[in-house]
Amino acid sequence: MTRRSILIIALLAALAAPSCKEKIGPQPFPMPKVPSMISTGQEYANYMVSHFWQPFFSEDRVYSRDTSLVGGVTKDAFSKAFTDYATYLMMADTKKCLQAQQDLMAKAEKMTEADPAGNFFETITSISDAFLYNPNSPLRNEEMYIPVEEAKVVSRFTSDDEKADAAALLPRLKLNRIGTPAADFSFTLRNGKKMRLYDVQADNVILFFSNPGCEDCKAVIDQLSSLPNLNGAIAAGALAVVNVYPDEDLSEWHAYAPVYPDNWYNGYDQDLAVGAGLYNLRAIPSLYLLDKDKKVVFKDVDTSILLQYLQAVLAGQPSSSTQSSL
Repeated sequence: MTRRSILIIALLAALAAPSCKEKIGPQPFPMPKVPSMISTGQEYANYMVSHFWQPFFSEDRVYSRDTSLVGGVTKDAFSKAFTDYATYLMMADTKKCLQAQQDLMAKAEKMTEADPAGNFFETITSISDAFLYNPNSPLRNEEMYIPVEEAKVVSRFTSDDEKADAAALLPRLKLNRIGTPAADFSFTLRNGKKMRLYDVQADNVILFFSNPGCEDCKAVIDQLSSLPNLNGAIAAGALAVVNVYPDEDLSEWHAYAPVYPDNWYNGYDQDLAVGAGLYNLRAIPSLYLLDKDKKVVFKDVDTSILLQYLQAVLAGQPSSSTQSSL
């Protein structure tokens, strides 16, 4: 057999064989390796947020271009990984999280440019919509959703309508951002007295927007009321609950008002200012946590996350059954 014949046979065999890419099947999501010296919750979360996507976007990673996968990972595995990432976004330093989100969107754009059929930019924006902005998501996080909408405005992979929608939404997302002073407003108590949010003095202020007869609101009331040492913390000035009805059917609110705990600030927004642009109320109930200076600690936070935080805050407070009518 001549050398030329051998080369032809080898080439035919290579063409008949599946390519390396075709041989690659679904892979596990590549998680970052955390240095052993990093062990604390905050430090661990900061590291994970900052490094979470590095192995996934590594130029050395070889993965299947199968469009039923997301960067070589099954959609279920990718969704699970994003759940972990969104959880770290709730725990880590806000500045580090915002930087991580900006980096993620830039990498999503770059990956889509390199592999348009993969539609990765669309995938990451869609999953962000579901996890970070959907009002029913326990991991909703408007602060971390801002970089997603900012990326949509300038991306070559979004339509003109999507750009316009993102540009219109951004000002609402930037209301009452974490670490900034919450917007002040006045409200009227059941006894007719008017007061302002900034009149409330406490180390921690729960701002609770609710509607009378709302089952989910009643569940929040029951969960907060069942916290050990809640009344002691309120009496000691460590905590205050400001429960505000933002709508206009006052007859319904007055009829329901006796359900609210007496040692909360229970009132209604007589000016309808809250829903008119002071706060981005997408669903009721909506919970905020403010510090003693009324800076936002949690914004529209899931009840379970707020309760976990409050349990730590209240752990050192004396128990008390003292209640005052507000």
